[in-house]
Amino acid sequence: MKKTKAILFLLLITLTGTSQVVFKTIAPTEPVVAGVSFRIQYYVEGSPVHELTPPDFSPFRVVEGPDVYPGKSDGTGLLFKNHVFTLVASKPGDYRIPGASLRTGNSILQSSIARIKVISAARSMEAIQNANAPTGYYLGPDENAEEKIRQNLFLRMNTDKKSCYTGEPVLVTYKLYSRLESSTDIIKNPGFYGFTVQDMIGLQEQKLSTEWVNGKEFYVHIIRKLQLYPLQAGRFTIDPMEIKNRVKFSSQIMNRKTQQRIAEGMLSGNDAENEEEEEGTTTIENQMRTDPLVIEVKPLPEKNKPEDFNAAVGKFTLHTRLEQSTLARNEEGFLVVSIEGEGNFVQLSAPVIEWPAGIEGFEAVVSDSLDNLKMPLAGKRQFRYGFVSTEAGVFSLPVVRFSYFDSDSNRYRTMESKALKINVSQQEKQRSTMDTPKTSIDELSQQKSKIAIIVVFLLVSVVLAYWAFKKKPVAADPLPVEKAKPDIGDLLAEASIQVTGDEASFYPALHGSLWDYFQQYFAIAGSTHNKEYLFKQLREKGTGEEEITILSAILADCETGIYTNAVPGKSREQLLTETRELMEKLNDQLF
Repeated sequence: MKKTKAILFLLLITLTGTSQVVFKTIAPTEPVVAGVSFRIQYYVEGSPVHELTPPDFSPFRVVEGPDVYPGKSDGTGLLFKNHVFTLVASKPGDYRIPGASLRTGNSILQSSIARIKVISAARSMEAIQNANAPTGYYLGPDENAEEKIRQNLFLRMNTDKKSCYTGEPVLVTYKLYSRLESSTDIIKNPGFYGFTVQDMIGLQEQKLSTEWVNGKEFYVHIIRKLQLYPLQAGRFTIDPMEIKNRVKFSSQIMNRKTQQRIAEGMLSGNDAENEEEEEGTTTIENQMRTDPLVIEVKPLPEKNKPEDFNAAVGKFTLHTRLEQSTLARNEEGFLVVSIEGEGNFVQLSAPVIEWPAGIEGFEAVVSDSLDNLKMPLAGKRQFRYGFVSTEAGVFSLPVVRFSYFDSDSNRYRTMESKALKINVSQQEKQRSTMDTPKTSIDELSQQKSKIAIIVVFLLVSVVLAYWAFKKKPVAADPLPVEKAKPDIGDLLAEASIQVTGDEASFYPALHGSLWDYFQQYFAIAGSTHNKEYLFKQLREKGTGEEEITILSAILADCETGIYTNAVPGKSREQLLTETRELMEKLNDQLF
């Protein structure tokens, strides 16, 4: 009898615990489009500790997930978790996805079956065109234009995570959802302070798809899709994106396909004011913006951090090779170091090579082969080091070490290259008239200065000779005006004053001085006022990767001091000194 009561008591506890757990499948109720991703969700409430086993999704292809989103239910305060899978169907049809299994305590629960209808892209576009004709373009006499815009035109920002490690990428996508006849102008692009930005998709790609939202099918325009690589730990806020819309409505029902135009600067100036309104139409303007987003960037763990670690985060492999294993004395050889894989290539710097005595090494030439559409960035970065030896003999090149942080396993990993030997023969490489000796950066600058002085002297001589021997006055064509070198002292005057003063004034002053400096050389305005455009222009002018890396770090430290509560990694004095040295170095290249 006692045994029976105990069994009944245990069963009662099990049933009571199980009844508090909510486990259900959330699937699209409207048809999905073949080749277009959609989501299926498994919602768990009342069981903070559980194990979910997803079903077999075939013939669907899983492109992302599971992504787990925890939270609290409104009103009840119960904990819940949403397990989200992103799927794609290859062809139209009616499909059935079995329920998922959930183990909680000693119980196993099963969610409901999901039934998915997949239609072709052509059928989808036909459906949305028919749906838009009477509702998207036509404004009935009893309809409110603002409310119709609110329900049929909106801007969304999606991100794959809100917390990450330093150097771990965050995927951010801006989408415009529309069922209306509209023209959209991007009036403010967000700032990504504290991040290095890698653009994937922009307006020029004109990426258009369809999605179902609240039972209605929308045209979806990808305005911008990008990867953000955080430079250091802290809390960083992504500013809102702001857009202006001009929505056109007709007072007459007509079979017309609605159109959307998206551009930057399209609705500014006189063009928008002078746009003629068609008879029987009404145009409404409104503005909308995304919400600010805070990204929590965690510092990489200090435990077991290798001494040679240089901010690489991802999964990589290391390869080294010699282009020639036998050289003559004074003949240039090349050591090629390749790092392949996926991760923050944008922050990957050249490994330091400790050349053996008797060999002189030169700065590496960097080349990339990356797939910008992969998340994270995938591909290869190659470092090609030139070197020479004036002595004969067999030299053992040092082992190249490379360390990175694997965010999947939260562990540091270190790779070492294979041992390489170079044989330098007694024969000496004779320079031909076509060969030019390698020169250091300082020597190159001195040579450029001498050449510039000679050129100026010759120009002055030619002009004086012309004026001395001319027979009658002739109006001379004006010489092109060369850009004068900026006065670095004047540009950095305000920052120099604040270096020992107000911290809140120093970083904006230094940040502004840098941008003022580059605006004197490059046409930087509007959407081109960003670091990626600046770095691209510098590379086209022959600026080395070392200078660009230093500039990127200075700008990041300034932005950290301006926009966050985090402490920059360098003192104000050190930051000002590095900025002045960089400007002086670039003066010879740009002006």
